[in-house]
Amino acid sequence: MPTRRSVVAGAVAAAWAHRTEAEEAAFPTRPVRLLVGIPAGGAPDVIARLLADRLGALWGQPVVVDNRPAASGNPAAGAVATAPPDGHTLLFAHASLLLLNEGLMRNVPFNGDRDFTPVSLLATTPFIVASRPGAPYAGLDGLRARGRPEGITFATLSATGLPRFVGERVKTALGIPMVNVPYVSMAGAVQDVAAGRVDLLIDGTPVITPQIRGGFLKGLAVTSAERDPAIPDVPTAAETIPGFTSRGWFGLLGPAAVPEGVVRRIADDVRRVLSQPGIRERLRRDFGADVVAGTPAEFAASLSADRAVYRRLIAEVGASLD
Repeated sequence: MPTRRSVVAGAVAAAWAHRTEAEEAAFPTRPVRLLVGIPAGGAPDVIARLLADRLGALWGQPVVVDNRPAASGNPAAGAVATAPPDGHTLLFAHASLLLLNEGLMRNVPFNGDRDFTPVSLLATTPFIVASRPGAPYAGLDGLRARGRPEGITFATLSATGLPRFVGERVKTALGIPMVNVPYVSMAGAVQDVAAGRVDLLIDGTPVITPQIRGGFLKGLAVTSAERDPAIPDVPTAAETIPGFTSRGWFGLLGPAAVPEGVVRRIADDVRRVLSQPGIRERLRRDFGADVVAGTPAEFAASLSADRAVYRRLIAEVGASLD
């Protein structure tokens, strides 16, 4: 016979389930604001606006993109962290914002471990390690075999972006000296690597893939789990360094404590939007991005793991933006 305690517990559970379903069904009740820590016009902004347009059409409420690119996107993340947790204020985050900023800067207006509700990992973008076409190595194994005491040089756009830390991971995994050469212009970095003044270039697929296909650079490794169909002759890093993957990403988050039903509704609708005809193909073709549209739990787990990796790398390198 059910006890009074079990009856009460069952009633509470039923009431909570009913509340969650009601919140999910009612959302959104007004326009949704999507904060983006990137200037208008860049690739992440274009993806954010594409998502906003499709979600707005699905919800029957405008999804308004609000660009706040100052301070590496911190104001955008800070505004979401302090917003009411009802799902009507969301953050379109690029990986650097939540993986690097807290380790590189002081007085960041958010805590990435506690201030956000992960909703969906939207898409990922791998990195490529490339050299000049005539370089004497065909892959990462060649770097190990032909390393020199003063270190192999690798160019990145800035000393504090994700590609710099990808290079540090390669350096550690191969056990060879490598020296970062930061640039303020990607054009200058490409020219110097193509001319052999710097050994390697590390950046995302949208930047390097056209250079490889045009014969200006040679791809040594792509950091995705599988080879890139656009450059199938370039091996994965994992073919030399077992288990090695690295990626940039775009993700959707809300403030902490957004109701579970609302989180589920947004994640499900994001998955529906990114599954629409042509969306996956457009993101791959135009931005080198692979659609994920995973669950909130999957995004939370991967975000926590990534943050631990980059927190350690920043401490080891001693990098700072202050």
